Amino acid sequence: MPLLPKDLQRFSTDGPHVTPQYIKATPAVVQLAEQLVDCFEFCIDDTYGMLQDSLEPLCLSSQRHRLIKGMIHILEDRLSFQEELPLDPIALREKLFTRAASVSADTFQQMAWRDQIIADTASELGIEPATLEDALYADLKRERKITAFEPITPEALIAEYNLTLAKSLLLYAKKLTFTVDVGTADRTVVRKLFQNLRFFNLLFETQAITESAWQFSVDGPTAVLPQPQKYAASLASFLPSLYAFSAWHATSDIEIEGKKYQWQLKPNDFTAPEMRFPHRLSEEAQMLENRIQEAGKGWHVTHAYPFLQFDGQGIWIPDFSVCHEASGRVAHLEVLGFWRADYLNRRLQMLQKAPKNLILVISDKLKLSDGELAKTGIEVVWYKRTPRYQDVLAAAEKCAAVPNADAHQS
Repeated sequence: MPLLPKDLQRFSTDGPHVTPQYIKATPAVVQLAEQLVDCFEFCIDDTYGMLQDSLEPLCLSSQRHRLIKGMIHILEDRLSFQEELPLDPIALREKLFTRAASVSADTFQQMAWRDQIIADTASELGIEPATLEDALYADLKRERKITAFEPITPEALIAEYNLTLAKSLLLYAKKLTFTVDVGTADRTVVRKLFQNLRFFNLLFETQAITESAWQFSVDGPTAVLPQPQKYAASLASFLPSLYAFSAWHATSDIEIEGKKYQWQLKPNDFTAPEMRFPHRLSEEAQMLENRIQEAGKGWHVTHAYPFLQFDGQGIWIPDFSVCHEASGRVAHLEVLGFWRADYLNRRLQMLQKAPKNLILVISDKLKLSDGELAKTGIEVVWYKRTPRYQDVLAAAEKCAAVPNADAHQS
C-alpha cells in the first residue's frame, strides 16, 4: 500500500494534538469511491493517459480535490502495466529522427512529409504505420498500456485510504509507543508482532506493564540517522500489525515543520481493511533457518518457544529455536543484523537476566564490544555477510538446555 505524498496528506491540529482527517463511509463518500473504482475497472487495455482523462471530470466537479487525488493515488498502486513493448520506442524515435534529418527543405514544405517518413519506416520494419505510431512514445507514462487492475470495493477503498492516511503521518514521528492486550490475543499473533518489528528493521523495546499488557516503544524516523526516509517507510509498513489485536492503544510524538504534536491512535478510529500477517523473518534469520533445516545434523528448527521475560518486565521473543533431536535440548536464536550498536548496548543490562540457552547471532557491522557482551553470559556468534549454520549449531551444542516443562510455549 503506497504512502500519500505531502501535498495529499490531510490532518488537523488542535493545540498540541494532531489528527488525520479520516473519512466515514457516508452515502456520498461511498458513491465517490464507487465512481473512482469504476473508472479504474474499465481502463483495462487503455493507456494511462486515457485513464487520467476519464478521472479529470470527477476532480473538476468536486471540491474534495485532495481526498479524490489521495484515493486515486491508492488505486493507481493496484494497476499493472505492459512490461515488454513489442517495439523499442527509443530505437524507433532515433530511426525516424535520422530519416527526418535527411529530408530536403522542399519536402519539409509539403504537408504529408511526416506521414511519408512514418510510412517508409513502417514498411522497412514490416509493420503497419498505425502500429508504429502507437509504439513511438509507448515508454512515456501517459502512453503506457494498462493490462490489469486489482479489484477493490468502494468500502475497502475507504478503509485503505484511512489506513494510508495514518501511515503517512508516521513519516513525521519521533517515537511510537503502543500497548497491546496480550492476554486476550492469540500467542501466534503476538509472535508475529515481534516478527514484523524485526522484519521492518525497527528499533524497539518491550516491557510488561501488567501480566496481560505489554508496552512497546519504537524509535521514529526523525530520531534515526542515517536513512530516516527508508526507516519511515518501514515504520509505516508496520502500523497495520496493530490491527491484528482487538485491544490496543498508541501515542506518537510528531514533529511537522519544526512544531511538535502528539497523536493518539485507537483501533476504533476507523474500520481497518482486512489484513493478513504472514510468518516472516529478517533476510539473515530466514536464510539461517533454511540452512539449518537443510543441513539436518541432528537439529531441527522449531517455532514453539517461550516468551522470554527478563528482569521482571523486559520481554524478548526469539526469531526461532533449534531442538536437538536425540536429547530434546533447545536453544533460542536471535539474529541481530541491523540494530545500531548504541541501541543494543541499552539492552545489555537486560540480557544479563536472559536464559543461558539464548544465542545472539550478530553482524560484525555493529562493532560491539566483546567485553560488554561477555557480561551477559550469552553465547554469541559473529558473522560478516551471512550467518554460518555450522557456527550456530556449535554454539547450540554448548548452551542448549532441556525446556522447562512448565514454560508457556508460543
